[in-house]
Amino acid sequence: MQGLSTDDVERIRISFDHVWAIAARTAELFYGRLFEIAPEVRPLFRRGMDEQKRKFMSTLAVIVGSLDDNSKLSTLTETLARQHDSYGILPAHYVLVGEALLWSLERGLGEDWTPGVAASWAKAYSIVSTFMIEHGARI
Repeated sequence: MQGLSTDDVERIRISFDHVWAIAARTAELFYGRLFEIAPEVRPLFRRGMDEQKRKFMSTLAVIVGSLDDNSKLSTLTETLARQHDSYGILPAHYVLVGEALLWSLERGLGEDWTPGVAASWAKAYSIVSTFMIEHGARI
């Protein structure tokens, strides 16, 4: 999974440290926005939302921590792809999730959401989501 520069990874990690400090708020923003723009996905979340929000942030942390380790990131995203496929997540949902993620990061980071940070996060999400779509249950 190539495509992120060292600067991209650094911008993502630094900004994620800020987001991690407000993890509960970030997750709340993310799911609030996701269900606002895609109410049809709400039934796909069967577990309690508090647990889901914690899992979302911890998974995001592992992804961010693996951005410069292609082997680890590939293994992780292949596993996530299969899980998401089994939950009924469709390829079209990834665009909506990306929109909600970037929106929530922007609100969480405030003035620290610079054009460079935005571009790095968008690039990373595009790479990861494309890989996950390509490696769903078809592996």
